[in-house]
Amino acid sequence: MNIRYSPSSTKNASAASRWRWSGGPKSGGSLCVCSRVSSPSVCAAVARTTASKLPRSRSRPSPGGTMNASLMSAMVLLERADGNRVRRLPGLTADTRNSFAIPGLSVGQWPTVPDPSGPVRTVRQRTRKVVTMGDIDATDLLTEAPTPALKLLAEAIDREFQRREPQRPTPYEYAAARLGVDAMELVVLSESVEPAIAHSVGRWLFEAQERWGAEHVGAHPGLPPASGSVQGATGDVRAFHAAMVVLPAGALTSVPVVLRIATDRYDIEVELIGRAQDDDGLQDAFVSLLRTCRTADSPYRLGAYRVTSNNRGLVLTRWTPPAASRDLLKLDASVWETVDRSVHRVLELAEDLKARGLGTSTGLLLVGPPGTGKTQLGTVVAGELRGTTTVLVPGTYVTEHYLTELFDLAADLAPCLILIDDLDLIAGERGQTNPHRLREFLNVMDGGLADRTGVVVIASTNDHRKIDKAARRSSRFDTVITMEPPGVEGRLAILERYLAWCDTELDLHAVARATDGATGADLKELVRATVLETADHVTTDALLARANAGGWRSRRPAAGQYL
Repeated sequence: MNIRYSPSSTKNASAASRWRWSGGPKSGGSLCVCSRVSSPSVCAAVARTTASKLPRSRSRPSPGGTMNASLMSAMVLLERADGNRVRRLPGLTADTRNSFAIPGLSVGQWPTVPDPSGPVRTVRQRTRKVVTMGDIDATDLLTEAPTPALKLLAEAIDREFQRREPQRPTPYEYAAARLGVDAMELVVLSESVEPAIAHSVGRWLFEAQERWGAEHVGAHPGLPPASGSVQGATGDVRAFHAAMVVLPAGALTSVPVVLRIATDRYDIEVELIGRAQDDDGLQDAFVSLLRTCRTADSPYRLGAYRVTSNNRGLVLTRWTPPAASRDLLKLDASVWETVDRSVHRVLELAEDLKARGLGTSTGLLLVGPPGTGKTQLGTVVAGELRGTTTVLVPGTYVTEHYLTELFDLAADLAPCLILIDDLDLIAGERGQTNPHRLREFLNVMDGGLADRTGVVVIASTNDHRKIDKAARRSSRFDTVITMEPPGVEGRLAILERYLAWCDTELDLHAVARATDGATGADLKELVRATVLETADHVTTDALLARANAGGWRSRRPAAGQYL
């Protein structure tokens, strides 16, 4: 243990009123050891141990006992860690100056103790020299200090701290011991990863530990390993999120290694620890493991998820698309032909298109007023691709702040479909949206900064004129589908679907003709409001009454009014 000798930290005391050490072996001087220890039990242990083990002699008695005249007296001034006041402790004897002497030691010379509230008093002026502790070198001090006393102090404090805070090996000391080398002979490869990749690595590590029966501990030795459930595409799987696993030769590489995954509040770290003599193949094995876990072996691949975020990155939550089909969504046949060409065939022929140097990423932009079925169309497509394509449905916060991470994740889990609502929030016209957000969106859609093969985006907006022109060019959103309110035949089909349960004879043709301009959402609300008003006794007259008061109708100014 290293004992520091330092002046008092009292700001109001002058330079001459700081801790002092005076005297020498012949004058019976005393040494002031300032030990900043916050634990009273440690202080007491120091005092008792020193008092009981220092050698005694037949010199004249003193208030604290006797000591060999050839050694200097020792005195310990114990300060609390949170202040400069000296604390009275069991086993120590105090005098009127709030100084403390160790029982069993000769007090030949008292050091001067600073008092912030008053002047410094000098006592027993028997000293031959007075040396301010800030003015001497620690080496010189140790030369003149009582070596036995300092040694006993150090041993007592070390013993007390070892008893209270047992030393645990660091992760690297643990790995070195398992690999049979010194900690200085280790090679550590580290990578900070997103939660989805960390879950994949944790799942691989959990399965490898079970397969090989490998020794494993927590991310820090002495702690148990921590694992949790991951919502995989085919069901929940177990994965480590804080563990160290000793992998035998043949598990990951041809030599034994230690794989560690550690999770803290803001980051997830994956480390591969190996011997320096095996450095040649470790980096390739580490890169290959991460690439495999983020792509083909990811538990999230080919699943459908809502995407949110936390302090560590993107979080995937399993999402089940609502039951919907093309028959329920009454759209023109040309719309479905465009969807088949721009989405299904691009994903089916992604590898061939990539091999021929053609684009494999595309965007489909749905434009139309609210209630025309834009979101429902994306839901229908997601249901058709479920099990063969990864589907990601990001929230607004993710599209505004984690766009690059979102598209990187989609590329890892390709083939992938991304559904984005309210595109104008991130790709609006220049001057009306965040320019950095727009630039990021153009880069990720263009695919020029990274390979995003097999990623298709279906986005929607209420007004395509709000979308920046650069976002609508080829290879970004090269296909635009205008979603208009349905015609008479479409409205009739929607009414028949929502009123199929009704046994009353209804003139739905008349209601369809009376609801010009209504969207599918408007017709759904019309039926719902009529059911509530008539107490489930729906009639044609009631439907027509609600249709005539439809909120979708554009209000025209009455005659005689001026603009």
